[in-house]
Amino acid sequence: MAATLAAAAFLYWKAAHLPPSILLGYPGDGFFPKISLAVILIFGSLLLVSTFFASDAEAAHTPENAEEADENSSGPIKFDLVEASLILGVSLAYMSLLRPLGLEIATTIFMFVLLFPRLLMPAPKAAAVALGGALITMVLVYFAFVIGLNVPLPLKFLPVFLGEY
Repeated sequence: MAATLAAAAFLYWKAAHLPPSILLGYPGDGFFPKISLAVILIFGSLLLVSTFFASDAEAAHTPENAEEADENSSGPIKFDLVEASLILGVSLAYMSLLRPLGLEIATTIFMFVLLFPRLLMPAPKAAAVALGGALITMVLVYFAFVIGLNVPLPLKFLPVFLGEY
């Protein structure tokens, strides 16, 4: 694990020295390698630190083979065709409605529709949590793609409130 982190740190350092973009406002050659290596470094470090603090009881039983590690090895893999079809349909609707509704409204509706039925809590609380998650996702998508990467996405009201980026 330490060797992987050392290699990721070295590659991050190399990616930081890649040339910047020739177009103003667009990510350079090292943008995506730096992001992926940063994720590897962060989660790898967390995993390494957690192994140092793991108790002996947690580390005592490690599975010997794949069958022992698989908790649901007694039956076949189940695939919910209705659930997969619903997600596919909602995704197609999102792509179709992105331009007329705008990124803000379409993303919020899309995430709400995906989150709400999966939250195992009373309906009013699930609706509030799903709406909060949908709004947070919409803001993150806006800042990542419109502000950070300068991707021209159809917007309805966010540019007005945030200074016409």
